[in-house]
Amino acid sequence: MNAREAAETISQSEYGLHCLLIYRDLDILREFYSNYVQKQIMDNEMIQIMPFYETENSVRETLSNNWSADLDLLKKEEKSLIIVDSLKGYLHHDNIESIWKNMEETVIYAEKIGKKGISVLGDAGAFLFKHKMQSLLDYESYLPVKFDINLKGICMYHQKDFNKISEDFQQKIVDSHAMTIMM
Repeated sequence: MNAREAAETISQSEYGLHCLLIYRDLDILREFYSNYVQKQIMDNEMIQIMPFYETENSVRETLSNNWSADLDLLKKEEKSLIIVDSLKGYLHHDNIESIWKNMEETVIYAEKIGKKGISVLGDAGAFLFKHKMQSLLDYESYLPVKFDINLKGICMYHQKDFNKISEDFQQKIVDSHAMTIMM
């Protein structure tokens, strides 16, 4: 699937989606999130991006170059865009439950400020970089296949990272998501 089709497919999905997105390179990932973020923010949704292979600034730059919106305005005034390094977003929590609690609190906050919901685009590369395979599997298994809150969870894996995971773990990760997209 190409990046635009992937963005459209996820965008059209209902809240509750837990999606596995495997990308072959950063160019296609950038095209995906540029299309997806623009569409969702225009639809009054909050977006949280947790990149691993890019810095927070490079994500902002990519979005700025591919979209005419004022990102500072979106971030500060409309509170529509949150960008946090995935090492911090995933691995600076004490346990899996605290990561999930943080997501639930963000959904509540988004609703409180009038947003329809939130999409969290998180790159799992942080787990692999820190050799936390069991933590990754525990995290993916802890999350439901379908969320019961206004959340779309998009778990992003670089193809090379996903290929490093044993076939058994790969299957468990696939099984813990309602949708798998390869691009």
